[in-house]
Amino acid sequence: MKPLLAGVDLGTSSLKAGLYSPNGERLALQRVPYPLHAPQPGWAEQDPADWWAAAVQALRVVAAAAEGAGGAIAALGLAGQCPGHVLLGRESEALGRAIIWRDQRATAEAAWLGEHISGEDAARWTGLNQLAQATLPPARLLWLKAHRADDWAATQVVLQPKDYLAFKLTGAVLTDINSAYALAHPSPPHYAADYLAALGIAPGSLPPLSPAHGVAGRVTPEAARATGLPAGLPVIIGTIDAFCDLLGSGAVEPGLAVDVAGTSEMIGLAVGAATAGEGVFAASLDGRLNFLCGPTQAGGDALRWLAQGFFPELNWATGHPALEQAAASCPPGSAGLLFLPYLDGERAPIWDPQARAAFIGLTLAHGRAHCARAVYEGVAFAARHVLERCETTSGQPARQVHVCGGGARSEFWNQLKADVFNRPVVAADIEAACLGAAALAAAGIGLQPTTAAAARKLAAARQTYRPRPEAATVYEQAFGLYRELYPALRPAYGRLAALTA
Repeated sequence: MKPLLAGVDLGTSSLKAGLYSPNGERLALQRVPYPLHAPQPGWAEQDPADWWAAAVQALRVVAAAAEGAGGAIAALGLAGQCPGHVLLGRESEALGRAIIWRDQRATAEAAWLGEHISGEDAARWTGLNQLAQATLPPARLLWLKAHRADDWAATQVVLQPKDYLAFKLTGAVLTDINSAYALAHPSPPHYAADYLAALGIAPGSLPPLSPAHGVAGRVTPEAARATGLPAGLPVIIGTIDAFCDLLGSGAVEPGLAVDVAGTSEMIGLAVGAATAGEGVFAASLDGRLNFLCGPTQAGGDALRWLAQGFFPELNWATGHPALEQAAASCPPGSAGLLFLPYLDGERAPIWDPQARAAFIGLTLAHGRAHCARAVYEGVAFAARHVLERCETTSGQPARQVHVCGGGARSEFWNQLKADVFNRPVVAADIEAACLGAAALAAAGIGLQPTTAAAARKLAAARQTYRPRPEAATVYEQAFGLYRELYPALRPAYGRLAALTA
């Protein structure tokens, strides 16, 4: 029977499971949605039980597809949103909901970290020179200790979302070094005992570290009965969904960049050697494939906000063409209107949870179509801002940007991004994270010699969008203004936040 590869991507809005041939042909893809809970402003939670139920449903489809294709799944790779925090109890149950990546509640804890952990210590312990961010794991863990003390006392270990799936599938407790960012030092991979002591976290509360292509374990008989997967199937621990997007997009040569256009944007640049810089962080897969990366806080989520507030007659699930038509009716630069997409603060490259969105340049001549185009452009500017920081840090210019994720479906947005980046944009597999997880599976069991080789074998480019010179010239000027606006408005953000406290 021919060997097949499976990949799972545990995202923010849904879980996707894909089945692939050794050459990257997609044989099946199943998506299962689940809810996001926001019990208070700035909070974002999900129920791990929903993730597991979605995995069971999706993997049953994949297992049946493998049987129908006359093949056998050789390995399953995992990808997932990060950082998230599942408190796994001593009876192997998830304790309450998990805090996920977009949650910003831990502002007081972030301030404490800024006061008590120097940049020098942070770099020595984690490879990052700044830990005082509400969206980073250290602040989250301090918040959980203080505000969910009973659950914390009953916790065996804190897992990332996809590592919880690995546990449910194999019984193994493990994480990859990239998913442990801001908690472990990547080179060599280890937890610093004095760092954990400073946080007041017992060493055993964090899972052992593994390469992303490492085998977490094998599917247990109980998990096999639930999912339809064969018992004993190797499960590869995998890594952050955005890094699997890098693999699945084929951007694995130095100078190739990727823009993961999902709920938020994640921008990465393949480099020869990766060293974290201001506002962006370094990642390495199998010790050879290196990236500089940075996530924004809003991407497709900004478009959802736009549709709900400016185009209430549209159904967001089906109204994308009408939204794009409105935006396309306006010229590049939105007739002098700029949008800062900081609707929920911002992560890379400014890392400011108090940053606020803004339209700049509104006049009586502007209508909602101009606002629509400005939002599309503002998200693209935010992505370019991260890419520029990756280029500056590494000294490696990006010669091409691969776009994947849901936003890659849009020809309008792909072309707009090519104009904003002033570089060719290559549309890759929309579900590149599933494909990247499958690539890790291929490398993990030796079907391919390296992760990069597996990605090159499986990934396939779709369509290329080339920058239009006139639009690129307009966007070069507009992007310069965009970069100046955050520093100019920053003094007002804290005062605005105080008004809503």
